[in-house]
Amino acid sequence: MNHLKQIICITLLTAFFIACKSKSGTTKGSNLKGDDAKAYLAGTKESKYWQLESGHDYYEYIQFETDNGAIIPKGTEITYEVNGDNLTMKDYSNLSYKIYEISDDILVMVTAKQDTLTYIHIDTTTDEAKNHPLLEINPKWLKGQYGTTWSFSTGDKIYSYMNDGRILDAKTLTKIADWKIDGSSLQFGDNKLVISRLSPIFFDYEAFGIPVKMNYLCEARADGKPSR
Repeated sequence: MNHLKQIICITLLTAFFIACKSKSGTTKGSNLKGDDAKAYLAGTKESKYWQLESGHDYYEYIQFETDNGAIIPKGTEITYEVNGDNLTMKDYSNLSYKIYEISDDILVMVTAKQDTLTYIHIDTTTDEAKNHPLLEINPKWLKGQYGTTWSFSTGDKIYSYMNDGRILDAKTLTKIADWKIDGSSLQFGDNKLVISRLSPIFFDYEAFGIPVKMNYLCEARADGKPSR
């Protein structure tokens, strides 16, 4: 009798876990074997498109091809390699990622610096794609928990763009100006500047005829200091 109860209990538990797995549809990276990851990344057709939803990375979007090719921003064609939960993007250098979890619709990875990236799958042929336009100028990349810190490509200036609308000198915490993004314009105090690029790691604009180029450094702390 006890043996029968054990069998029933095990059967019910198995059914429960199967139901939970099918509901979430996600697979832990540590459970990926063989071509499991590739089947998720590239799908069963010729290619599959993923767009970065949170985290900062060179690849704002990636289109994985079934032939191990990939298309990244600017239409650049590269190759990739996946082995279990290890993903290598073979660009100008081999960038390595660890897949934390993956499903047909979401991809969560960790970079070599232990930063978490979340990508979502978007079918570009559907209306859903209209809610995720392929725009380089996207103000969400200036948002962090409190804000984000950017370093100038030349010189040693570091600015923190705070979520409350202030731009701070990240070293002295002096307020530089207020900011707001309006389309392709940066409202910098009383001045409206033209943005040429705003992506997860690049922020370029023109200030009174002078091109300004900044690179993403890290998240800003609550006081505006860099978190690293």
